[in-house]
Amino acid sequence: MLGLVKKAHTYAGLLTFLNLAVYGIVGLSASVGAMQGDAALRRTFEQPFTASANSSDKQVAESVCRTIGLTLALPVQSAAIQHDADGHLLLDLWHVNGHHRVTVLESEGKVRVEEFRSSTARYFDVLHMTTAVFRSGDWRMNAWAWYNEFAMWCLGLMMLSGVWIWVAGR
Repeated sequence: MLGLVKKAHTYAGLLTFLNLAVYGIVGLSASVGAMQGDAALRRTFEQPFTASANSSDKQVAESVCRTIGLTLALPVQSAAIQHDADGHLLLDLWHVNGHHRVTVLESEGKVRVEEFRSSTARYFDVLHMTTAVFRSGDWRMNAWAWYNEFAMWCLGLMMLSGVWIWVAGR
């Protein structure tokens, strides 16, 4: 029985290794203050965009995301959809690679995009807190979220089996 528990302990540790490495990077980055300064990684651009007639704000927002290649921000949450003082649709899109503030200028047939890219430290910070509770429209984030969930269960198994091994060895 002890041999089986030791194997379970070893495999659980191996299966959660990548997860623990990400947690370690985030912990070290936070302790040296490396997660600050994302604003320096900023650019603004405009891109042609035409909204289809009679579309809801949410449909326009999701169409904008697909047009500018922001599948990581899908599905667009209701809290991200706003209007500015001039009545333009304003989208505040957060995702693992950073933050995009998009203004839909329907009368001009374009979108103005302010892109704030995440630093490497911030990227790992978002990865470390992503679980299956967060629904993403991108298969890569969904795969990571489910692995993260699985790795947390493996970590629990590793701790329990570690205690079992310690008690059995006494």
